[in-house]
Amino acid sequence: MSTVKEAVEVGVPVHTAYNQWTQFEEFPQFMEGVEEVRQLDERRNHWTTTVSGVKREFETEIVDQLPDERIT
Repeated sequence: MSTVKEAVEVGVPVHTAYNQWTQFEEFPQFMEGVEEVRQLDERRNHWTTTVSGVKREFETEIVDQLPDERIT
C-alpha cells in the first residue's frame, strides 16, 4: 500500500483549520477531483472522485478523532 505525506502551513487558529478539514461534504468546492462526499453516519463517508478521467467511488471510516488535534 502506498502512503502519501504532505504538509501545508496555514495562518489560522488550529480550531479553524480543524473545523474546515472535518467538513467533508464541502471538499468538492476546493479539492480538485472530488465530485461529491456524503456523510453516511458519524464515522462513515461516501466519496465520488474523478482523477485523470477515472471515476471512483469508495467509503472512508473515521477510526480516531480528537477535536482540534487529529482525525484518522
